[in-house]
Amino acid sequence: MKKYICEIPSDLFEIFLVELNGYGVEILNKDENITVFAIYDYDKDAINNIFEDLGSGRIVLEEDIKEEDWEEKWKENFKPIEIPPFIVIPEWEIYQGNDLIPIKLKIAMAFGTGLHPSTQIMLSLIPKYISQGDKVIDVGCGTGILSIASAKLGAEVYAIDIEKEAVEECKVNSWENEVKVNCWQASIEDIKDSYDIVLSNLQMEIFDKYFDRLKDIFKKYWLISGIFKDEKDKILKMAENSGLEVVEIKSKPEEGKPDDLWYGFVIKHK
Repeated sequence: MKKYICEIPSDLFEIFLVELNGYGVEILNKDENITVFAIYDYDKDAINNIFEDLGSGRIVLEEDIKEEDWEEKWKENFKPIEIPPFIVIPEWEIYQGNDLIPIKLKIAMAFGTGLHPSTQIMLSLIPKYISQGDKVIDVGCGTGILSIASAKLGAEVYAIDIEKEAVEECKVNSWENEVKVNCWQASIEDIKDSYDIVLSNLQMEIFDKYFDRLKDIFKKYWLISGIFKDEKDKILKMAENSGLEVVEIKSKPEEGKPDDLWYGFVIKHK
């Protein structure tokens, strides 16, 4: 298994995590200037592509590690994460309770992150706005965690990502959770159908480019996340200019940083 040790300016680190769509990292050192972290078992070209898109960051060391060493490290560090009505657990665990809906993640998918605030926001909104039988598309599905949550509520789920590796992880995690998710590699331009619900936990730059395209493919609700504090007003203005109604706004701070808020939005047609 490959381990990549990377560094990136700290002000870009959270955006990097959003681009990973829930794939976890291990933070090795972080200060106000530079964050050093490790990524396990991920596509090297995909990492470098994100750095290129952000205009900064690099892989400083690449090494091979034993699979069993990683698995034990994962098991020692991963704790179940509750985002009612869901609980995120590693693939080897069996949820013994009755109050929450378990979502299993494959090894290496959420190590060290506790899930990003933008992902937690989406998981908290999904049960409120998705009903059984809804046709849902998860744009930029990453690990497939949002798709799995939707499928567990009885939705008919489709999931796309531009990264082949993400699509494969979505398929594996869907199988592990015993739900059907139609995952395929595609970009937003490839979407031909309309859907009751659109899920998009994406970077602001993608909304800048594709907001008008995405607003035309949902019928009931459009759930947006991945928006950092300074970008909130921009999304609200885009919705207003498009004649859309913002039904709900939800925020969640970075752990230990109460002023660093991430935002999620629920939007519908007027």
